[in-house]
Amino acid sequence: MDNDFDAPIERRGTASFKWDLHGGDVLPLWVADMDFAAPPPVVRALEARAAHGVYGYSLVPESLVEAIVEHLERRYGWRIEHDWIVWLPSVVPGLNLACDAFAAPGEAVLTVTPVYPPFLEAPSQRDRRLTTVAAELCDGRWELPLAALEEAAPDTRVMLLCHPHNPLGRVWRRDEVVALVDLCRRHDLVLISDEIHCDLVLDDLPHVPAALACPDDADRIVTLMSPSKTF
Repeated sequence: MDNDFDAPIERRGTASFKWDLHGGDVLPLWVADMDFAAPPPVVRALEARAAHGVYGYSLVPESLVEAIVEHLERRYGWRIEHDWIVWLPSVVPGLNLACDAFAAPGEAVLTVTPVYPPFLEAPSQRDRRLTTVAAELCDGRWELPLAALEEAAPDTRVMLLCHPHNPLGRVWRRDEVVALVDLCRRHDLVLISDEIHCDLVLDDLPHVPAALACPDDADRIVTLMSPSKTF
């Protein structure tokens, strides 16, 4: 499969949220929206579907489920069951639904800051409280504030994890994820792991899905993924 990553594609004037919201000479570094064309197989599949001419309600094709299962096993060695997949319109509604499902009104949701703004907005949209703990900068590297999270955990029900982290750019190591899940187990928290950027790791440190790192605790982990950032 060939992709021309050097071909400039003009998106201004296409109702692009990234390029047309502010217009002018603003460089839109505030949104994670690729300017590369989608892979040719994706374009061809969309063209074929559009050519059918009828766009009624659809079922989820089994081929799509198989593609996801095969991708996760091939890339991460993570074998999931078909019925583990829950379809959502995007990751952000997943954050909102998770706060609603696993924390009662008035209970607290914990996350590490700085973080993607919807993490901070999701709890209040569901009448839940937000508890934040600042990431620690150690020798020029951002680290999980495990001691501070330990202190905050007893008063919370849900932890929201950005993994890999936006905007810190950290790919959390396996031992860091294991330590975080261990904390969640001891304090009976549900971990919501937003892994939307998992396929865009730039160095040799591999992304390790939280549920794969801690299979014995997978029943308290909700993994949010999407093809939108990668493809």
